[in-house]
Amino acid sequence: MTGCCNVFKVELRWPEQIATSNWFPPLVYTIFNGLLAIVFVAFLIMILSDSIPDIGAFWLIYLTNWALIVETIAMVMLCISTVWAYAKLPDGPSQGKAPLFVRYTVALWYLIQPLSLIVVILLLGVNEAQPLNALEFSFFAARIPWSFKNFIWGLVFLLTYLGWTLIHFFAQIGTPRGCELYIDPECPIYDAFDWNMPMMTTIITIFALVGYAVLAGLYTAFVRCRQCCFPTPVGEVETKDGPQNIETIENAA
Repeated sequence: MTGCCNVFKVELRWPEQIATSNWFPPLVYTIFNGLLAIVFVAFLIMILSDSIPDIGAFWLIYLTNWALIVETIAMVMLCISTVWAYAKLPDGPSQGKAPLFVRYTVALWYLIQPLSLIVVILLLGVNEAQPLNALEFSFFAARIPWSFKNFIWGLVFLLTYLGWTLIHFFAQIGTPRGCELYIDPECPIYDAFDWNMPMMTTIITIFALVGYAVLAGLYTAFVRCRQCCFPTPVGEVETKDGPQNIETIENAA
């Protein structure tokens, strides 16, 4: 049980690893995360205003839209956490356990990173725009720690969506525009992921889960690259002793 809990455990140095960046001074990084949150919220509102009048609640059946909702929530929470951490940074780079809200934020951040790349791949064939490249940019700018075990958060999300596809199939919910092979209630969410052909769909599921594990390994390599290329944080912070370089106070701690 302890080992299982450790897989889901979020560990980071608070507030330093939330408030600082490999690329930006703390204030600029805080503004950067605020702008990202605004972009995601604006994009979600735009998509909803365009899609809901057309397909209604069917908008919620698609993986890409689930991902957009979670990504928007995560970026808003990261913005709040960064502002909070920036305000705490003058008190020292390490102040014990991060607040629960911040740990939930980091868990969502772990979830959206590989997930965002999966969505980019899914959308390549439909030329549908989403502000997902900004998440990759955010990944390299951040100093939030990552290890291979953190892929468990995205795995839980994908398994939840897998369960939803089964509910959608057995409840015969259908799709907003129907399909060629079946009557409307029997239409799968995605033509390539069709529980009317369970053997093929099971094989696709297995390959998708293996692919996700490979992707998590790739992100782990990205972090090694990030740590190698940008080993120290950027900028200064105003402390009670005056402005100090973040690397200096981090080393002192």
